[in-house]
Parts: sequence; C-alpha cells; structure tokens
Amino acid sequence: MTQQATFRPSAAVDGPPGYRERAGQLVTVVEEIKADQDPDADADDVATLFRVRFEDGIETEAFEDELELDLTAFDEAEAPSN
Repeated sequence: MTQQATFRPSAAVDGPPGYRERAGQLVTVVEEIKADQDPDADADDVATLFRVRFEDGIETEAFEDELELDLTAFDEAEAPSN
C-alpha cells in the first residue's frame, strides 16, 4: 500500500530542496531515509526523514513533522468493495 501525505514544508524559501511553494500538495511517501543513508546525519539527529514524490514526479526529502498523513487513502484502501 502506498502512503499519501500532504506536504507542509518548513522551508523559508521556494525551490529545492524545501519547495515552500508546494505547500498543501499531495505527496507519495517513497521511503524512510535511515541515518546510515544520509551523509549529513550525525549522532544527535533524532527527526525522521522521508523521501517523498510529488504528483509530477519531483522527489525531495521531508521531515516527519512536514507531512500530514492523508487518512482518506487508508479509509478507501480498507473499505469493503461491493
């Protein structure tokens, strides 16, 4: 099952990697970025980071608190089919 979320960036400027201008857009959560995959991570990093994909195919990273889970995707996936 693909997880969808609404993008709520904390970036102060438009463009990559923060994409402030894309606030409110739906993204697909591609994967969680593990600390050993992030070359900029250090031992004090505690925030969970995800790779996300916008509907137009652009990918970026987003912290957990920048993603608002879209529960309707779960409701539709779990709804019984008639």
